[in-house]
Order: sequence, then structure tokens, then C-alpha cells
Amino acid sequence: MTQHLTPPSISLFDLIARSWELGSEIIDVQFNVIGSSVAVTLADGTLAFLGVKDGEDPETRMRTEADTGRVTIRPRTKPLPVPVRSDGAIADPDTGLCQVAQQGFAFAHRDGQEIWRATAKGLTLRVAKAKDAQVTALSALPGKRGLLVARGRSLEVMSPENAESLGSAELAHDIRHIALSPGADRLACWGSGHLTILATDGLSPVADIAADGALTGLRWSPDERWLVGGCADKALLLVDVAKGQADRIEGFPAPIASVDFSRKAEAMISSGAFRVVGWRMPDLPFGEHPGLPVETGKPGLTVVETVAAHPMRDLCAVGYANGLITICQIGKREEMMLREGGGDPVNALAWSPDGNHLAIGTGKGKAEIVTFPKAMFK
Repeated sequence: MTQHLTPPSISLFDLIARSWELGSEIIDVQFNVIGSSVAVTLADGTLAFLGVKDGEDPETRMRTEADTGRVTIRPRTKPLPVPVRSDGAIADPDTGLCQVAQQGFAFAHRDGQEIWRATAKGLTLRVAKAKDAQVTALSALPGKRGLLVARGRSLEVMSPENAESLGSAELAHDIRHIALSPGADRLACWGSGHLTILATDGLSPVADIAADGALTGLRWSPDERWLVGGCADKALLLVDVAKGQADRIEGFPAPIASVDFSRKAEAMISSGAFRVVGWRMPDLPFGEHPGLPVETGKPGLTVVETVAAHPMRDLCAVGYANGLITICQIGKREEMMLREGGGDPVNALAWSPDGNHLAIGTGKGKAEIVTFPKAMFK
């Protein structure tokens, strides 16, 4: 007797996403400035590079049925290109990558002392030779204005092309995180419970603020009033830059791995709870002021691992510890399931600058790029 098996159904995610198995935990995904390439950082320091351009873009595979008007997307027929990978583990995963110029990236070598660059296609080359002190934080000014390299208490602006020193400063504390303001006129340097704000031009100090916490990252608000960072000790650090004061929101169920700001929704959002946590801008909760909470998505039983605000719309992508990924309208309970949870935690999410693509990195080493059809969010 012949048994006829029902072919497995293909989800929307399968039709609009490209997936690569990289074999090791992914801790970060980043688009370059022009959105043509995604750099993937693995936990062991290996780098992988994915081209964003898709030879079988979902738009080219869409078909509208004449009688019903129903839109379908046919499956892919060609194999995906193999990602370009670095020759072994070469990057220091603690300092991570940053965007340089229009297409490239910069990173500290795994030895912790040399500075390297990577092109959009994955070619890597050394920029600066090793110095006596380890690199503790890395960022970059727009264009080719300079790399921001911290070594303990020392901060140096370095040419990304020939490593020429363009300026330096010595802080009163070590530097573990560097955040460049949206207008690129100020820098925030955090370390050992202290936050120093400097003018980009000349690296002159503007403010020194006590800011306790086991910080995992630091971001400026679009209006440059606030600096916000998630903490490994299950708290959210908020710094009112104008007042020169810091506060903490404690009691999160889990460490806060990511925070982000949505210009369109005028809100701040955070991971670390059983739903997306957020508040309306510009008045965040601070001191006795409770702020205006923003409810986004539905509460569940799994912790939100990471969030990423859409650059153009009032939407955010949400990744969970069980592998679930949703797209939510900030301030609304409704959500769209993008990918079902399969037990592979979502460690990293990033939108392309135009908002047409979403990069994903998971705990089991899967890198993905989702390309959204233009009519998807109408």
C-alpha cells in the first residue's frame, strides 16, 4: 500500500527570510552604514559577512491571482551564497564591532591590543599595531573622521586608514562603553560606575556623573537629553544629561541586554521582562516622576531577550529566549508573529537603515536576514 505524505507547509518566514548555520553562538549582528552588508560576530571571535542584496527578492517571487486578488510568494529555487568568514577567531567579542565610513567595520583583534578593519565583503586588515594596554572600548565618528579607541582610562581618536593619532584624553576612570550622540558633537564614556561626557571637538570634558550598574550597553535618546543603558544586574540605568544626574529602575525579571529608541513612536523600549517595557519620551521615569508607560505586545511566559526599533515606523522587532520573534506596533497590544519559537534564543536583532531588512542572530549559531515586501506593513 502506498502511503501519501502531506508535504510540510512553508511559513511566511521561510518565504521571506534567508538563513545560514554558522555553527557557534552569535552575539551580535550589524548592518554597515549604507545597509549593503551584515557583519555577524560569533562568541568565539569569528566574523561572518552576509550580503544584503537578494538574487530572489520576495518582491520578484510575488504573484497576484487574477480572480481572487490573493497574493502568494513562491519558494526559492536557488541555493543561498555561502557567507564569507574570517580566517579563524580574530575579533575580541567583548569590544565588538563598530561601523566605519559607508561600508566597513572596525574591531579590536582577539589579542586585545591591535585595531583591525573589515570591508563589506569580509576582507580584514590591520590598522594599528599593538600597544602596551588592552583595548577596553571601541566606537567611531561618522565618515572617516576617526576611530574612538579606549585603553583603560585613555581615549584616543585615531585615523581609520593609517592609525595616525588625531587627539587624546585621559579620564579619571576606566572606559568600558562609548556612546556617540546623534549629532556626533558629544561622547559618553562609562566605566567603574562613572560617566564622563566629552565634546567631540578636542575631547574636552563637559560633565562627570556617578552612574552605578553592571552596564551592558549605552545609548543616547534622539533629542540627546537622555543616556540609557541596560544592566546585567537586572536594572535600567537612566541619565538625565541636562541635570547631570543618574537613576536606576530595578526589579526586572532578567538582565537587560538591549534598549532602543523609536523616533516615530517617541518612545524608549527595553528587553528584560515578559513583554516589551517602554515609556513615552521625553519624560522618562526618574526620581519621583513615574513617566508614562507604553504597553507594547502581549505579556507571555518567556523573557524578551532583545528589542530593535524600526528606523522609519512606529514598530519594533522583539526576540525571545525561546526563539519566538514578533513585530509589534509600539503602544499597541497587537503583534505579528514573524517566527515561531523553536528553543533557539534570539541574541541579536538589527534593522537595515531603510527598514526593509531585519538581521537576526541566535544562540545556536543561526544568522538570518528577513526581507519584507513593500506591502507588508501597509
